[in-house]
This record gives sequence, structure tokens and C-alpha cells, in this order.
Amino acid sequence: MSWLLPSALGIAAVASIGAIALHFIARSRPLAEPLPTARFIPQRPVHARARSIAFTDLLLLLLRVGAILAIGLAVAGPMFGSRGRVARVVLLDRSRAVGSAAELRDSLGASSRTSDVVIPFDSAASIGAAAPDSVSLTGARGSLSAALAGATRAAVRAASRADSIELVLVSPVADEEIDDATARLRATWPGRIRVVRVRAAASAAVAPHVEVRADPNDAVAAGLSLMGATAPGRAVRVVRGLLGVADSAWARDSGHVLLHWPASDSAAEWTRRSTIDAIGGVTAGGATLVARFPRVWVLEGTAMARWADGEPAAVEHTTGNGCIRDVGVLIDQASDVTLRAPFRRFVSALLVPCGGMRSARPASALALASLAGTGTLASSDAFRDPSTASSPWTPWLLALGALLLIAELAFRRSMSRAA
Repeated sequence: MSWLLPSALGIAAVASIGAIALHFIARSRPLAEPLPTARFIPQRPVHARARSIAFTDLLLLLLRVGAILAIGLAVAGPMFGSRGRVARVVLLDRSRAVGSAAELRDSLGASSRTSDVVIPFDSAASIGAAAPDSVSLTGARGSLSAALAGATRAAVRAASRADSIELVLVSPVADEEIDDATARLRATWPGRIRVVRVRAAASAAVAPHVEVRADPNDAVAAGLSLMGATAPGRAVRVVRGLLGVADSAWARDSGHVLLHWPASDSAAEWTRRSTIDAIGGVTAGGATLVARFPRVWVLEGTAMARWADGEPAAVEHTTGNGCIRDVGVLIDQASDVTLRAPFRRFVSALLVPCGGMRSARPASALALASLAGTGTLASSDAFRDPSTASSPWTPWLLALGALLLIAELAFRRSMSRAA
């Protein structure tokens, strides 16, 4: 048995001792004795009391102490019935780092139980029940930080029905899935992690072939054509006009990258800057494009390119299993900037898969050992928050305390009538 708020037990004990001590201090009427001059005293009731140490009304004392203890136990929140029970949380990697969905399904079936909490994750984690047959891969980049954050949320929910939490990670544990926050989030998990590694996807170069929706004489389309990057039906689409419903639906498919790169300021419905200015350069992936560009919009999202002063010039938004990139770099149609090598390097950085260039390189042995950890399973006590957790016994104990207080009141009234 454990307690959600053990300090309430001490407070209840002190209150009970105080009630017992006060119960020993009784007040009684003094004995009436006739005095020779009593005939000169008006007939009035005697209100004087005298203090004396006496142990009386045992039942009244028991009712008061019982009510105090019942309320104290209710506030303390007793937790029964979870001794030895282990809840399992399974982190299931379905990102682009996984090489085989079939192997992932087999590993899930071998590592999970019906009562397990399964958390599929890629760049984000979602708590839910995932059947082995329904597991599919996405084209998004994986994030172990997002997975660990989701595991902590699931452990808080499972803490009330178990006394230990087992965390199972089914993933290739690729190097690209570890970021600066992973080590800090791992340190907050108070136990070991069982890592079930699956085969990683093979690293692949970014296919330069894209589908371009633009006027045949468009400057960007001409630059992509020169670098051999135009071909219909590919996983990258460049739209130089307003986006349509079909474009947004296409971008939601696994691995699809949609570049919304307006050819004019009327081809996008983004937030406009209060003051339109000009700047002399833009950078993406280490490639710099130098020219005089007008800055028309304020872009918000994950930065893929930045102006020379650091403001985002192109941003990425995840949509479904793909992404949309808003490119706010207006190219003068009469300029030859798209025919030069810097433009090819710049645009290549914008054509990478969602989340950046894929790297299936496995994490180092040291990083894997640090992730798995040592020791025992995580204790559920570490995930219980007394301010939000509740005990199923609390309502019953509060009801018992209320009944004892009612009985104490009725008993005192019966005593007063008898006197």
C-alpha cells in the first residue's frame, strides 16, 4: 500500500491527539450548599463552572477521533491492489528511419501485450492502441525526444493501476532521431528502457526530379530544368501560383514535399510585412544566393532558408505524412540568377525530404547504452502527482467521516436533552 499525500497522515494523527487531550478537560457544576444568608440572594441559575481532569463520554471521543482519522486517510489517498503489477509502455518508431514495416509489426507483436499502451511516433508521438496489422511507416523524420515525452505522459496515466512501469522502445535508433533534448528527457525517466532494434532504412540521395507547376517561361522553372530537376509524378512538387485543394491533399501523402514558391506577391495569401524592404542575400543549407530580393511576407514555421539578417525566408510545415514549404524568395523574371550554379546549390537545399536530409546511420554504442540505462523498472510513485492523482478509496473515507460527524452531533444532542 502507498499514499498519494503521506503528510496528511501526520496531520490527522496530531489532530486526533489534540482531540483526546481536550476531551480530558471537562467542566462540571460546583456542589450547591445552603448558606445562612442565602435568603438575601435573588433566585437565579448558577452559571459557574469548575475545571477538572476526568475521562468521560468515551463514545463521543471515539466518534470524534474516528471522524478525524477517516478524513485524514481520505486526504492522504491510500492506493491498494497494485503491488507487483507492471504496466508496459511501448514506443513504436514508424519514421523514415525504419527499413521494414513488416519487421516493425513482427517486433510489436512479440514485444507487446493487449493491455500495453502503444505510442507510435515519428516527429511527434500519439498515445493510442495500435494493432500490429495496422502499423505503417511515414516519411517523417523520427524524434526520440518526442517519443520520451509521450512515454512520460502515458506513465502518469498508468501510475494509478501499477507499481512499476516498463518502457520498451522498438526502433532502429538512428543518429538523426537523437537531438539536444533527448539526453535531458532520458534523464527524467526513473528506470531502465528495453530497446528492441529493428533494421534501419538505407540512406538514399535526394532525387532531384520534381514536378513544376509554372508558366513555361518562368525563371525558377528554367533553373530547375537546367539542373535536370523537372519530371512529372515525383515526390517533390513546386507550385509557383496559388495552392489548390488538390495540392494540399497531395502534400499529405507519405514523403511528399510541396514547395509553394510564389512567382509574384499575389500568388500567396501569407501575412504581409508592415514595411516591404529589400535585402541582398538568402542562405539555405550552407548555399548562399546573392541578389537584391524584395521581402514581402512574414513567414512562421521551421526555417529552411534565412535572409542575410537571420529572418526566415523559407519555412516548413508538416501536413499529414508529408510537408509544405513556403518559400518567400521572389525572383525577378528578367534576372539570370536562376541560371547560375549558386541557385542550383540553393534550391537543392530546398528539395530535401521532409525534416531534412535522411541519415540512417545507427547511433553509437555509447548513445545506445545511455538511452537504455541500467537498474530496475521505473517506479509508478515517480509519476504520481498528488495535486491531480486520486485514490478510489477517498470518496468512501470522506463519506465515513461525514457519517461519524453526524453521529457525533446526534450523540451530543441526546446528551444535552438527558441532562
